[in-house]
Amino acid sequence: MLTQSSRLEIKLALVCLFVIHHSMKKLLIVSCLFAQVCLAQTSQIDSLKQGLVTLQKQPLSRDRDSVACYFNKKLMEAYTDIQVDSALQYNAALITLCQRQHFQQGLVKAYIYAGYLNRVKGADFESIRLLYKALLIAEKQNDNRQIAYIYYSIAHSYYNLNNYRKSLNFCEKGLALLKKYPDIQTEMEILNVYGSNYKQRKEYTLALKQYLKFYSIAKASRERWYEAQSLHEIGWAYEGLDQLDKAAVYYQNALKLAQSTKSFDLESSILLNLIGLFMKQHKWEKALQYSLNVQKQSVTMKNTSTLLETQEKLHRIYKKLGRTRESLEAYEHYITLKDSLNRETTEARIETLQAQYENVQHENTLKNQQVQLLSQQNKNQQLAQTRNSLFVGFLGILLATGLLFWNNRKLQAKNRQINQQKILLENAQEQLAGLNQSLEQRVQERTRELSEANSELVRKNEEIKEALFKGQTIERKRVAIELHDNLSSLLSALNMSIQGINPKSLPEHEQIIYQNIRLMMGNAYAEVRNISHNILPNDLENEGLCNVLTKLISKLNTNALIHFTLHTTLPIERLPSIIEFNLYSIVLELINNVIRHSQATEALIQLHQTSADVKLTVLDNGRGIQPKFEQGIGLQNIQSRLDALGGTFQAMANKPFGTIISVQIPV
Repeated sequence: MLTQSSRLEIKLALVCLFVIHHSMKKLLIVSCLFAQVCLAQTSQIDSLKQGLVTLQKQPLSRDRDSVACYFNKKLMEAYTDIQVDSALQYNAALITLCQRQHFQQGLVKAYIYAGYLNRVKGADFESIRLLYKALLIAEKQNDNRQIAYIYYSIAHSYYNLNNYRKSLNFCEKGLALLKKYPDIQTEMEILNVYGSNYKQRKEYTLALKQYLKFYSIAKASRERWYEAQSLHEIGWAYEGLDQLDKAAVYYQNALKLAQSTKSFDLESSILLNLIGLFMKQHKWEKALQYSLNVQKQSVTMKNTSTLLETQEKLHRIYKKLGRTRESLEAYEHYITLKDSLNRETTEARIETLQAQYENVQHENTLKNQQVQLLSQQNKNQQLAQTRNSLFVGFLGILLATGLLFWNNRKLQAKNRQINQQKILLENAQEQLAGLNQSLEQRVQERTRELSEANSELVRKNEEIKEALFKGQTIERKRVAIELHDNLSSLLSALNMSIQGINPKSLPEHEQIIYQNIRLMMGNAYAEVRNISHNILPNDLENEGLCNVLTKLISKLNTNALIHFTLHTTLPIERLPSIIEFNLYSIVLELINNVIRHSQATEALIQLHQTSADVKLTVLDNGRGIQPKFEQGIGLQNIQSRLDALGGTFQAMANKPFGTIISVQIPV
């Protein structure tokens, strides 16, 4: 429906024309009546179309052309955001009318608008051609602000053609002109294109300089749309400079302003760049959240192009997140939307051709009616005009038929392309399945290699442990031999020297000292002998742990005040030498602790082997663990041995008295 302002414009235009020429009275009455009906029943475009058709039934005159200019201009503007081809059609009619009336100022604006429409359509060369026509007229009229705006439009078209040198040249010419004849909006548009040229050339520092000027003007003039656009471009420049955090801040500020302008196109453009920034920063979850929001808004606004780009980004985000199924679905939606968009473009062109065909038919009908009106004046002229009209109509029909046939051929080619894309999609799915299978095989191979490497590492570790144990065994043998051969020999020589002293010649108190020295020498010799034997007893290597412990307990029960008992359930097979040696050393240390600290009269030593480990338990009936129990060097040595073997050690009270020491070593 027409807005209130549009209604007033139409009425005022008609009333003005009524005053200009009384001969247009009938036309104005019909147009006003028609406008009233349209306002109540039809949309703005349908109303304007019907008004134009009604107007064309009137005789040619300057006043009729003035009203026709108004209707064509309104239809051109109405179709701009809906169907560019239709807008161009009404623009061409507007140019013809302005040329016929020699209305130069209106002709400049019509050419500028034609340049804009062709730029939107992607026909940038045609846009430049039309803009140069506008420039020639504007220069004759010395309309410097209009010239500056044409410079911007030409610069924009050259930018789209990637001719950055010419685009920058026109930007500089426009800015130089605006210094004398200021126009804030034109200056902002030029600065935007100026910065975009540098951005495309990856000269982001120069681009940022222009965008900052653009932002300062937009902020000062309180143009919220331009302010949001300038912040958006500044963020884009910072992103090009790899200052991603700054870029994110500017994008967010631009997004807030764009949301306040209710411009979905600007908002969606900022959101798509922000999503791309998050993807660069590997913030996949955040990128996913924004993408889903844009997807929802695009569906609501029915913006297919934004939805298409969003689906492509969702495909990449899901792929990075390892969500293969969602990634594939997003890619399928992307392909479907792309095909649908191509089909919509084809259908729109078909509708345009149909509209052109209908307009040709309307024109033929009107011309036939005009011929019938003029037939009373001149029959010969009527026949000639009828013949010409029929010929033009026939040519128009042939042209429309040819265009429809050509468009049908293009549609068939597009269908073949769609089928090819489907085949490519199926091939891509098969390749993806093959890649997944290859990846699984590589993972299995890698797992097997790691398992083999781990086994080899364990084997090498065991070899190192065995070599270390052999080295320790050799060193213990050497120390035992040194103690036995050197220190024992020295003690024997010292004992023989002392025996050379005649104790009877000594005073009584020195005789006591002499006897004490002899006793200590004997004890020292026995202690050295025990140490050299216990460091690495030969019986342990030859006979095994059970026999050595049995002999040890037998000796202890002969000399000590504590009675030791040994219970063992070890199998006939020998344990590994490293475990036997460490168990022997641990038993010696625990027996030594019992003798020194326990104050016990009985002690029990138990050795038991299961399929998984060897358990050693030492119990006594002594005084038990004291409240301030701390591990001494002996227990620390036991702990270090168990750490090397992967064993555990536990000491606890044996109620009501005594101590239990439990050792567990895995086999």
